[in-house]
Amino acid sequence: MTQEIPKTIGRYRIMRQIGLGAMGEVYLAQDELIHRKVAIKRMRVDHYENEQKRQKAIDCLLHEARIVGNLNHSHITAVHDIGVQEGAPYIVMEYIEGENITELIRDKVPFSIQEKLSLIAMVARALHFAHKRGILHRDIKPANIMIVTQSRLPKITDFGIARVMDASTFDSIESSIDEEGFIPGTPMYMSPEQIRGEELDTRSDIFSLGVLAYEWLSGEKPFEGKDLTARLDAVLTADPKPLNDFPGIDPEINRIIMQALAKPRSERYQSADAFGDILTLHLSALEKQNTGEKTSFSFDKKEIVERLRQRYIFFADFSEEELYELFRASSKEEFVMGDYLIREGTSGTTMYIIISGAVIVLTETEGKRVELETLRDGSCVGEMSMIDHMPRSASVVAFKKTVALVLNETVLRHNNPKLCLKLYRNLATTLSERLRANEAKYLKLLATHLAWGDKSKLPPPGFEDGENSS
Repeated sequence: MTQEIPKTIGRYRIMRQIGLGAMGEVYLAQDELIHRKVAIKRMRVDHYENEQKRQKAIDCLLHEARIVGNLNHSHITAVHDIGVQEGAPYIVMEYIEGENITELIRDKVPFSIQEKLSLIAMVARALHFAHKRGILHRDIKPANIMIVTQSRLPKITDFGIARVMDASTFDSIESSIDEEGFIPGTPMYMSPEQIRGEELDTRSDIFSLGVLAYEWLSGEKPFEGKDLTARLDAVLTADPKPLNDFPGIDPEINRIIMQALAKPRSERYQSADAFGDILTLHLSALEKQNTGEKTSFSFDKKEIVERLRQRYIFFADFSEEELYELFRASSKEEFVMGDYLIREGTSGTTMYIIISGAVIVLTETEGKRVELETLRDGSCVGEMSMIDHMPRSASVVAFKKTVALVLNETVLRHNNPKLCLKLYRNLATTLSERLRANEAKYLKLLATHLAWGDKSKLPPPGFEDGENSS
């Protein structure tokens, strides 16, 4: 029997079906109010004869919406809306034009080893973001990681079997969604503890990401067997073939991925951020090895030191030697006009000190560029994102030939933690001062409105004079 495709779901006009499973369907739709494409996941309630199971499935879908709706991260698929039509619940999600990693592996789409490692690191950072908010994914696999066609950046999808942990301890997990005896996840990407039906924690997602990384890097699954039982037994007992047996993969990459695949949880990375860190450090070492110090240029260090101190409060109490140490910890790069120093949406682990030239800070929406400001020598870009590794909110492009010092926070934190701590503290102080200034402006506005007895036009907290006036 052919599945009838609806013309509309809620206020959304259905364009075509883009996915179909035994218990649900996914449509590409047009939001007629906001004029944007969305993806709608709708449950097929007609496939549930048992009312209890049907309600369980509805609860699970609503559970996914609640979880993802509270995760605001550019590498996690956003949820826009939720509703019920003719008894069938649906979730309206961000529409992603791209392919998942399963499709990329199948079609042998060319990505360099460095690109793959960089994307896996971004997924690890996004997972850490979810973990910090008490959420386990429990089904990390290539099919659930989309790579956006235009930006070539990752998106984690399908939190349908995610669980909410006790965010204060990361120990207890609520058991309201799983049926008794049900083991969540996809067998070939499950951690050993998942297969054994044990309580899960953040390290279970790290193991699954390790399986994904192994498969994408090598083109083969790490655990093999003649049937499902044998393959699951391999997850529990067998060691994967070393990754450095495959072309182009060095022993250090093998060591990094094998630690994520350790059978005992205590031997894996203890956080997804730690996994992201080690990948970032390796990528930094590879880049230095490949480029060496080909970029040679001289600059007046004293002049740059004074400019940094004058322009940026977070450098004001750095001694000359401390700033010179930051210079020594930085790589040196040249950019020609049009080169990207920072791409919007990429993970924020580096800051740039402009030695000569100029850059434009801009945002890119639907192919249109909006220029925000121009920065010249003695300026810094990317410093605030270093604190939390969140994806960049803007791009930075060379306006003309530009020379910059590139400081990688992860490298600095591992090699010179004392200096990194001082940089953190000063950046946090700067951020705190900005927040306090905004709060003072708001309180002043609040007092003015209360004095005149007019509460109807009270601006929201965070409002700043001169901003958002349009």
